[in-house]
Amino acid sequence: MQSQPSPVIDSPVDQPPQPRHASRPGLWLIASIVSVVAMMTLRLIQEPRFLFWDDTQLGAFGQWYGLGSYLLRGELPLLSPGSWQGGNYLAEGQWGVWNPLTWVIALGMHATDGATAAVTAVKIAFLIGLCVGAFLLARAYGAAAHWAALSGFTATAGGQTIFMDAPSWVTGLQTVTLFAFLWWALKRHLDDGMSVIPYFVFAYLLVTIGYVFAVLEIATVLLAFLAFALVARDGKRAFRIVVLGSFPALLAVFVYLPGILTAPVTQRGGADILNDQFLNMDLGDLVTSPIATAVSSVRGYWGDLLPVPLAYVTWLLPLLLLVNRGWRRSLVTLRVPLAVLLVTVALVVGPSVIGPLRYPARMMPYAVLALAVCVAVIFSRGWPQVVSTRRVVAAAATTALSAWLSWAAQPGSWPIVAVSAIVQVVMIAALLWPRVGARGARVAASWLLVASLVVLVPQIARYPSSPLGNFNVPSSVSAMKQVTTEMSDGIFVVGDVYSLQRDPRAYQESLIANLWYATGRDVASVYTVLPFTRYAQELCVDLRGWTCPQAAETLFDANGEGATIADDMALNTVIVIKGPDLTEVTVPAGWRVDEGEFTWTLHRVNPVERAGGVARTDAGVSVSSVTWDATGATFRIDSAPADGGDVVFSRLAWPGYTVSGAELTDPARGFLLTARVDQADVGELVTVRFRPPGWSIELTAVGLAVALAAAYVGWSVVDRRRRTSAR
Repeated sequence: MQSQPSPVIDSPVDQPPQPRHASRPGLWLIASIVSVVAMMTLRLIQEPRFLFWDDTQLGAFGQWYGLGSYLLRGELPLLSPGSWQGGNYLAEGQWGVWNPLTWVIALGMHATDGATAAVTAVKIAFLIGLCVGAFLLARAYGAAAHWAALSGFTATAGGQTIFMDAPSWVTGLQTVTLFAFLWWALKRHLDDGMSVIPYFVFAYLLVTIGYVFAVLEIATVLLAFLAFALVARDGKRAFRIVVLGSFPALLAVFVYLPGILTAPVTQRGGADILNDQFLNMDLGDLVTSPIATAVSSVRGYWGDLLPVPLAYVTWLLPLLLLVNRGWRRSLVTLRVPLAVLLVTVALVVGPSVIGPLRYPARMMPYAVLALAVCVAVIFSRGWPQVVSTRRVVAAAATTALSAWLSWAAQPGSWPIVAVSAIVQVVMIAALLWPRVGARGARVAASWLLVASLVVLVPQIARYPSSPLGNFNVPSSVSAMKQVTTEMSDGIFVVGDVYSLQRDPRAYQESLIANLWYATGRDVASVYTVLPFTRYAQELCVDLRGWTCPQAAETLFDANGEGATIADDMALNTVIVIKGPDLTEVTVPAGWRVDEGEFTWTLHRVNPVERAGGVARTDAGVSVSSVTWDATGATFRIDSAPADGGDVVFSRLAWPGYTVSGAELTDPARGFLLTARVDQADVGELVTVRFRPPGWSIELTAVGLAVALAAAYVGWSVVDRRRRTSAR
């Protein structure tokens, strides 16, 4: 659809006439991609597991592998009773159950035995995708191809992306990549009449990954476009933006409402707004962002002093001083990117906790993307034919000032900061060399692209890995599977699971967090971002499966009716990790023990069926014909006392359960799903069924989103044909 000219449309950058061969955007894009691959190759040489780190080891890989296992069986997982607090997949959100791109990745994890290699390939692909997305976005705003290439590399090299998202928090890397493409598709549709279908595709993929910070950025860019349309009193454009924005908004209801409605029973149910200075930044951190090795005082898992250049944005910032023309028109062109940049930075330096939203430093990649686009456009419009000595001195002095402030933030870092500052100043001064600074913008862009890689060499050498943890987990899927060859479904780990990393041989006896999904067994000790409050308190278990030593006794303490938590949870294997507070283990009746070097493994002598069915009934209550699957159970009531009794299930009492033929009552032990049956119900069939809370609203929302997208696409086609006929 061809748009009518509008005063709010970001106009393309004016470029002087060039020979047909001068731009060659494809070659410049390839050069940018090669630079990204070279940067990551250097990092992988330093640390082969650079991209298989922390939450990727404990969360993402096992999650992908587990999802792939479901897909290979022809299933989409909604709930896994045997995974206990980690098994509510739609409430968890980041499983990407509805995301086709995640499906492809999940299936890919089954194509090889090498976990590290598979994950590394996926992340390199997303880094290249981010490079391509930033390149296209810069081009959409009018940047010349050679400067857009610089934008592509810059977008991938920010500190948050390199040291946190790429090694560990992969959903951050995935979503900033898709956001770059979404923004590009949105602008091209609104301003250039490109088909709207790419926008809808990228919006769907982005929202259904389940990373909430990306949704905030979608809202930011849409509101920026809308605000400038309203200022220009362009009602038609404003209406189109509202319609386009309704699509991701409806999808957000579909994806996030289950988690919101589940939150009251979890430890993520808070609504406080506070600043504990945990993984947010201040303006002092940002002024050091041009120095590739600058470390500051961002508080995180490492303590108060940041051990890596997390706030690094780009060394190109001082080079904006070299631009001597075109500023006014560049700023007009870049109104939306500048709005996105300002809002994102405001959130990064804002409170560290806003209800369930934590760690605002995670939004830094979006700021880097917006800034990379701005730099490319400003350079395209105003890069001088001959670089001024005075301006080069000013840029070098600004770099030196940032280096001094970096030293002031952490004086002990002065050697590596000094090395970076010297390298960066030399790269800037090289622009005075006639063969670089006086040969035109394309030569300068080529030099700055190479220099952008060179200035990272000290950073790569000094900071070879993420500041987050390396848990030394196995790289082989077959090694993970080997752990459970003698174990039955229903596995629970007691003790300090983090101690396994001290000796890789310990992973021959136990695994940690989501690595259990590679085994295909039902395991309670998997990773969750939504710990079920009463369950976690009862077993003193954290989100990755660590427990206090007392959990070994708690599991086998019998209630008044003789039932233990191990019975109620249908556990058949309990792994107890040896440690200072776990020097011996008591073997309960009906269990046997195998002792290893690092663990004791308790096995139930007569294994019970996997979790999900009826665990026990009150005295006087008997049931039969019990069947169950992941999302429900049925049984027939054979007897019940006059005052009624309870039927307890081996599954958590998540919000979303309904029952016919009985009624749900207070959960046994505070967390076990429990149904109340009466004597009048004897002979009746009872059905317990789980659907995510708000399921009808969620289905309505996604249905409306699909209908809206289809209607908009249809209208666009008709409108384009009408305009073509009119012409």
